[in-house]
Amino acid sequence: MELLSNNKVIIIGGGIAGSSMALFLKKIGIASAIFEANETTFSNGAGLNLAPNGVSVLAELGLAAKAIESGSIAVDGIFKNAKGKKLAKVGFSNAAKYKYPSVNIKRATLADMMHDELVKQNIPVYFSKKLQSISQTENEVTATFEDGTQATGRILIGADGVRSIVRNYVLDTPMKPGFTGVVGGGGFVDKNKIQNLTPSDSNNINFIYGKNGFIGYTGVNKNELMWWTNIMVANPYTREEQINFNKEAERKSLLNQYAAYSSPITDIINNSSDFIRLNVFDIQFLPRWFKKNCILIGDAAHAVSPNSGQGASMALEDAMLLAKLIRDEKELDTAFSTFEKMRRPRVEKIVLEGRKRGSDKVIVSAFQQKIRELMIRIFVNAFAEKSNHWLFDYKIEW
Repeated sequence: MELLSNNKVIIIGGGIAGSSMALFLKKIGIASAIFEANETTFSNGAGLNLAPNGVSVLAELGLAAKAIESGSIAVDGIFKNAKGKKLAKVGFSNAAKYKYPSVNIKRATLADMMHDELVKQNIPVYFSKKLQSISQTENEVTATFEDGTQATGRILIGADGVRSIVRNYVLDTPMKPGFTGVVGGGGFVDKNKIQNLTPSDSNNINFIYGKNGFIGYTGVNKNELMWWTNIMVANPYTREEQINFNKEAERKSLLNQYAAYSSPITDIINNSSDFIRLNVFDIQFLPRWFKKNCILIGDAAHAVSPNSGQGASMALEDAMLLAKLIRDEKELDTAFSTFEKMRRPRVEKIVLEGRKRGSDKVIVSAFQQKIRELMIRIFVNAFAEKSNHWLFDYKIEW
């Protein structure tokens, strides 16, 4: 079999976790290579929010300013009912508390930005490398790919997402992530196509709760809004149902569902250029995150619902902390065990919160909607900002 590299670190997966891991390893003088299952690019998916804790990690890589410029700062989270009445407000960017703002950005934009940095720093990236198996000796780990090639290194890091192959190896038996009962729908729309667009529509994250369901929208860059909604189903959509569905039928269904919601909801749906469907999975607990010289990070270790608003930020935190520990600890086993011990309480709490937030965004009766509005008024206004503080104020001293 062809030996692709003898880099010190093999990284399986080239998404946010894998790319940031490689960049942080470069900062500490350790060579790595990324092996990505996709054919040519990391650019896919919907939009995401980088909370101040995530932007802070990007700053350590010198990428925060570029992310802010390429995305859209989210000043506040605004909670409204279907008639457009404001129920609550929570700060997402607070210069007095946090050094960096909260930023909305397309996943593809962030991925391309990080990939450009990998190229700039001459970090090897191999595409179409679908992991088949892993083997280890005391000081070496070998990844074998479906095309018959191999890569050998000192460490293997599994950053291969929610359907991680590395996770199956680390746990000895396959463990599938849990389906949350939610399919995330959404898309992007040109701001110029939305009538009477207000600064609040672009500069804040708008959470709209009505008896016909939840829908949210916000700015994602200078020219576009992103929007998202929860589709509650018993079973996840098949690959075919996620990709080859009738977009105009989807538009019509959403327009019917949200017809009574205040502006600009129907305008956003009417003018959306595409529609995205993503099954939402999470991993509430793994018995371990590493085995010998192999370790999991990002969604491979702790997949979280997008409703948490922390998935990308958690991946960035993982990469930064693991690189720091590899640099500072004398033994690899100590670095790995310390990483798991430090990260597990935080990420498992976020996973549970993400699932809870998703379960709140459902179709309800008129009476239930009134109760939900009352709860939002009371609890979001009273506690949400304090609740977010422990998320946003998290710091890794590099």
